[in-house]
Amino acid sequence: MNKYLLSITLYVYVLSLSIITVISKFNGFYILLALGIISEISNGLLFNYLYKTRNLEKQNLGEVYFLNISMLIAFSGILSFYLFLNEYLSISIILLSTVFILIQNFYKIKGNYIKSAKISFSLLLLVFTTTWVLATDISFGSGMLNFGVNNFITEAAGLGILDIPIISFLYNSFSVLVGIISTVWFSIMFGIFFLPLTIHRIISAKKLENKIRYTLMILAYWIYSTYIPSFSPISDKVQYLPYMWFNGLGTYGPVSSSYLLSGIVGTYIVTAILSYMFGSRQICSVTCTAPYMLQGSFMYSLKDYNRTSKLGRKTLGSKVSWWYKINSTIIMGSLIFLAIISFLNQEGVTNISILGIDPTVYICLLYFDLLWYIQFLIIPFIGNYSCVTSGICQWGIANQVFSYLGPFKLKVKDSNACLNCKTVDCAKACPVGITDMRGSFIKKGELKSFKCIGAGDCIESCPENNIYIYDIRKMIKDRIKI
Repeated sequence: MNKYLLSITLYVYVLSLSIITVISKFNGFYILLALGIISEISNGLLFNYLYKTRNLEKQNLGEVYFLNISMLIAFSGILSFYLFLNEYLSISIILLSTVFILIQNFYKIKGNYIKSAKISFSLLLLVFTTTWVLATDISFGSGMLNFGVNNFITEAAGLGILDIPIISFLYNSFSVLVGIISTVWFSIMFGIFFLPLTIHRIISAKKLENKIRYTLMILAYWIYSTYIPSFSPISDKVQYLPYMWFNGLGTYGPVSSSYLLSGIVGTYIVTAILSYMFGSRQICSVTCTAPYMLQGSFMYSLKDYNRTSKLGRKTLGSKVSWWYKINSTIIMGSLIFLAIISFLNQEGVTNISILGIDPTVYICLLYFDLLWYIQFLIIPFIGNYSCVTSGICQWGIANQVFSYLGPFKLKVKDSNACLNCKTVDCAKACPVGITDMRGSFIKKGELKSFKCIGAGDCIESCPENNIYIYDIRKMIKDRIKI
């Protein structure tokens, strides 16, 4: 049992603190917060361990399942208290569930998450569900939500409440799901889980530029996307600041004339300039929350499903698919239309909403707090970074357009080195599945692709140190030399 001592210790810790949190009733917020932080860090370390042992034929998955199910039980027990205000019921749920988990043979579970899409999916679903319940608990404990089932449903419904027989239950469930995902506590707890995975990439990176990018990625998530909008002294003024609308239209509210030019238009102008100069990497590999969640050790390894899953293989190559073109056209066209409606609403010309929610805010919530997490969970079946390869992210599309118009591209020092390469590690490392980059390097000495997000993994993996990024910096240096 020594090899499982850490998991068992953490389990006892989670169980004990969850009971203490329930007993302490309305004063358990800081205990709950500490419980959440330690649990998420421990979980991140276990997932990082899975990444390190991914080349084993059969991995010991029991510890990961054991800890996640333990946390899910404990956090669900706490949630039952906030919903029903009965500590005896909550503690009974926790203790009875404890008996269940102790008689299960979770330690016997073996397999390899890289080779089994079902295992990978179950792991992603477990960590997502556990974090969602934890974030719900903290939202109650912090006073963001009022106690009771009815309050929970009405206050957490991010997409509004639908009162239509049959379909209302499903819709309202998704609406509550979105409401919790959109809270800062979900971002914080999920971010803590991903932190050990991203730190591992910093430590293992060979190239200084990649170490810097991973570091900026962490800072962007915690400062740009979390601290400034939610906790900083200027949190109530972010909608007026250019470049702060980090999800594009709908991030902070409707299209209002009070911040239309400075906030919304300003954000798109700054984004266009940066993407033109440095490529789509400035968002899709740095400032967006997606790279922080998709490029950490465990998540990065799921790029293999771009090559092995049936749907993932259809997105391979440097050219965008036909459905990308259709999706991006529909999404951008509808977004512009909804932005006009939102503006007219604010000017008093029209009064059109979706379940009482501004159209652009609704679409922003629908994508970034629902559809994005659905594609996150089904990565083992569709491949990694589908937000880039499928054309469903309006913010990413705008970023990619300006990137493609600019000088950003990948270049090689010697095309013959690519011709003689036997490993093609560059293509294998690409998180968006540009598997034909070697052919482009041989033929043109460069790769300019709408899909390339400048993650730099091809540069990191090249055994000849032959690939480099060409952007505004390199272009200026070359012209100065001339």
